[in-house]
Amino acid sequence: MNDLDDLKTKKGYFVIITIIVIIILLSNLGQNFKTDNFSFSNTITNYSNMYSYYTTSKTYEEYISKSSSYIERFLKGQGLKPLNNSFKQKYTLLMPSIQHQSTLEVISKYGKTVKKFKYGVDFIEDFRGKVIPGIFISTPQIIEVNSIDLNKIKYKSSIALTDIYRSKNLYEIYQTDNILKNIGISAVISPVTGDLVTNSNLYNGTYFSDKEGLTKLIVTQKVYDELKYLISKGYEVKLKSGGEIKETNLINIYGVIEGKNKLYNPIVIAVFYDGDYKLNGSQSSISTFLPTSIMIEAIRAIRFQTLIKPDRTIIFAFLSGYNQNKYGLSILQNNLQTSDLIVLEDVGMSSQAIVNFSKDTKDLASTIEYYLKRNQINILSKNIDFNGYNKYTNIAALSQEQKLNSLYISKWGKFLLDVIGNTSYNLDFLTGNFYRLRLFKNFIREHSSLLSLITLVFLIYVIFKRNKRLT
Repeated sequence: MNDLDDLKTKKGYFVIITIIVIIILLSNLGQNFKTDNFSFSNTITNYSNMYSYYTTSKTYEEYISKSSSYIERFLKGQGLKPLNNSFKQKYTLLMPSIQHQSTLEVISKYGKTVKKFKYGVDFIEDFRGKVIPGIFISTPQIIEVNSIDLNKIKYKSSIALTDIYRSKNLYEIYQTDNILKNIGISAVISPVTGDLVTNSNLYNGTYFSDKEGLTKLIVTQKVYDELKYLISKGYEVKLKSGGEIKETNLINIYGVIEGKNKLYNPIVIAVFYDGDYKLNGSQSSISTFLPTSIMIEAIRAIRFQTLIKPDRTIIFAFLSGYNQNKYGLSILQNNLQTSDLIVLEDVGMSSQAIVNFSKDTKDLASTIEYYLKRNQINILSKNIDFNGYNKYTNIAALSQEQKLNSLYISKWGKFLLDVIGNTSYNLDFLTGNFYRLRLFKNFIREHSSLLSLITLVFLIYVIFKRNKRLT
């Protein structure tokens, strides 16, 4: 190799070194967004507050009112701005409501209780069809599906013990309610197979509102057979149900951290702050309150760095209507169709996750996958939705145990801050519009020390390597 060839080779090496140095410098430009200031203790405080609102509320609607006000006060205290001039977006839905304790007893003709059934184990409110609260004492009229023509039935009692609802859909149940109401029946006890809560229509989301409805309970098949036997011996049944279908006030809460560049679509981080209904003596799952508590703490960790401004607008959404087909999410998606949406479910409950995403959010899903793995959260499955018209990425943690775990909570808190930092801070035109380039930039930043060392060694090699001449 002659001197001219050697010089050209060195120039090529210097060009490569220069490019590497420029990439490292560009990747390290901007302010340092901290992701290590997430507090487990603060999260537990948030959780305790949310749980106390649940335990002290007499109804689901009361819990919504108390907890939404708590979240709103926090957002205001952290300096977040409202969305469209309001932190709260109120709406109404037809929903089950439990007004008072429901009971089911068998009594003698002299009023003595001979059998008392256990709520949630033997019976529960029936929210299928036309439902109103009520109290009735009578010897029930037994109406069997294979032995009676409903149009020819004669009134004998205000209570019907019947299996005629078996295998009927909701509309058929509604029609059957009308027939029973027309022949004088006011209350119904019917059997179901399997889980009572699932069969009660409590979480289905499709309801009928009618002031002329029936007072209705469902029981297990075993209890149904036992009631038939006791009725045949002349005993009466005392039925009390507090269940009804009513217009219920629900609330979505939004807090906004405005970005410097309005050209970037906002990113929306959403959780549901409601969950299980307050049934008689029941306790809600930890997963109802934990995602909300984690997101509240993530907001605090972000606002602690007030001198660092996001380039992209961040919208934090606390949604309701989870058990009503996630209705609050539908409202959010209709209002913010162009935003990048991340929905978190049951996060903090384990170190295993399931990721579902729409066809338009592959790059965002890749970013989420990267940070899940970085925070040692295992991805059990990834599913792409080719049919949905809304843009979204849904991350659900697999619930393994019903207790608070500091390791799981800290992992998910750090993950959330990583995603927010990646998608919203220190963006330029390319990284602000292409998530994969943002990942590449962050990879360089995270490994800049090693890359700098390799570049230095390469530079020393180029400067001091001996020229080899061809003989």
